[in-house]
Amino acid sequence: MEKHKISEADRIEASNLMEEASDILDSCIKCGMCKSLCPVFKTLKEERVSARGKAIILSDKIMNKVVFECTLCKGCEQKCPLGIKVCDAIRKAREAMVLKGKGLKSNEEMIDNIRKTGNPFGKNIGNDPEKLYCC
Repeated sequence: MEKHKISEADRIEASNLMEEASDILDSCIKCGMCKSLCPVFKTLKEERVSARGKAIILSDKIMNKVVFECTLCKGCEQKCPLGIKVCDAIRKAREAMVLKGKGLKSNEEMIDNIRKTGNPFGKNIGNDPEKLYCC
């Protein structure tokens, strides 16, 4: 897989997306109510993977791969007393990271496999290259 050079337009777009993610999370009061429904936090028991942990990281405009550890289940949004759209901020941060070439290697491989074979695992099992196949 070849790495593409990051264009100035991608840098600007990534910066704008991180600013938008930060703006969404700026009103977070860090109360921790979000943690009670987060399946990732329940499993890993690490503050950094909770919505509050991500809010702290993203409010400071820090790009961190922890944003890829979110399931986007919106449990945190259901419990948030301020109704903060955490998942919107996570999506923007993920997009910014991909634009900056800091996406997950596994995601890049899966996308490359889908483009080549129509299958995320890289096995060409279908007859029609215009259809997506799995397993």
